[in-house]
Amino acid sequence: MLLFTFIMLVFLCLFIGLFLMLGALLFKVLYVCCIGLPVAICLSVFGVLFCITLIGIPIGKLLFGAAGFVLAPFR
Repeated sequence: MLLFTFIMLVFLCLFIGLFLMLGALLFKVLYVCCIGLPVAICLSVFGVLFCITLIGIPIGKLLFGAAGFVLAPFR
């Protein structure tokens, strides 16, 4: 009986871990599609616009870095 309880507890822990992992994956996909990609595109466009001028190149580089961070903040 004790062995059966232990095995059921292990399976329950594995199931909960799988459920949480799939939930985190779903959250990451939704974040990239709904928030990350549009904001990264806007930051990249502004980065290109700032890089047109000589004075705006450092700001453009910062905007490109911010776009990369917005796209993958979970690493």
